[in-house]
Amino acid sequence: MDYADHIKSVKSYIRLPLVYNHWYVAGLAEEFTREPRAKTLLERSIVFYRTEAGEPVAFQNRCLHRSFPLAKGYLEGDNLVCRYHGLRYAPDGSIARIPCQEKTSKRRLHKYPLREMGPFVFIWMGDPEQPDESTLPDLPFLSDPGFRTVFDSADYQGSYMLMQENLNDLTHFAYLHKDTFYFGDFFFELPTEVKKVDGRVWCNRIDKDPRSIGILPPDIQERIKDRPVERWDGGMFVSPGVFKGYAPIYVGEPDAPDREVFKQHIMHYLTPETRSSTHYWWSMSNDFALDNEAYYAGLKSHLAEGFAEDRWACNHMQTLLDNDHIDYNEMKIAGDQAGLLFRRVMLDWVQQEYSE
Repeated sequence: MDYADHIKSVKSYIRLPLVYNHWYVAGLAEEFTREPRAKTLLERSIVFYRTEAGEPVAFQNRCLHRSFPLAKGYLEGDNLVCRYHGLRYAPDGSIARIPCQEKTSKRRLHKYPLREMGPFVFIWMGDPEQPDESTLPDLPFLSDPGFRTVFDSADYQGSYMLMQENLNDLTHFAYLHKDTFYFGDFFFELPTEVKKVDGRVWCNRIDKDPRSIGILPPDIQERIKDRPVERWDGGMFVSPGVFKGYAPIYVGEPDAPDREVFKQHIMHYLTPETRSSTHYWWSMSNDFALDNEAYYAGLKSHLAEGFAEDRWACNHMQTLLDNDHIDYNEMKIAGDQAGLLFRRVMLDWVQQEYSE
């Protein structure tokens, strides 16, 4: 099927089929415990737990016998026991025991490959026998002791594609976030870069206003004041569900030997629950003030407040798209450039998966 027409408007764009041959965040590492729990990812119910050795495991949340949810069962060693008839499933998905008979079966649960990365666990939603390790997002700062990461999670009732467009849009900052991130109208006058990089869409703005160092701790602000600064705000989607943001602050003239850079990686992770509901996580990893507890507590609170505004917008747009049935022609504006380019990238991923 040709899905090209789907990228012409938001209403049709969010109805593109889900794509499975990618890595998504399944949850926080701390959520994977010895207590089985269920979560719906890309309209599939999945059960998660950890083995006694600490290995995270993910199976289809459906007993092969009578479709009882395995998350309602319990662990017996490393085996997951169905609470309905007692079938035991080994960590590789095979059936270890069927209590009412001596013979087992060669059938297996669908097991999903997992990879832990810092505070997150990623899941491969495609063919479990062929996980594409080359497409696993490269995020070394999540586990690098030279960085400190704050993170949080919050689901929302809207398509993950609405948040894709939000993250590719640098023009809403001055309005949607006017009470949190404090960008004024001057933000629209900043040099803007939108380009393709390795088949992805990179967008970025550079702010040279001295006030842009306000996100840094007070002691650092005092030390670098009166020096020229550049604060970047940009990034790209490296997969359908992972936006890799980069917001460094450069201090000093470009060629000066004492030029400093304060690195900030702002990440957004979107995993569809359904086509109209999304699991959402974010993280920020910095390489400065690593021992400043008060600063990072305040930073986490500040970011959570701002990112809640993005979810608020997506919730409202989804409600209107679902319930308002009047015909309309969607207007495009200059600030849509990165988002519209990304729709074509998303279309490519869909066409690759549904080409047959």
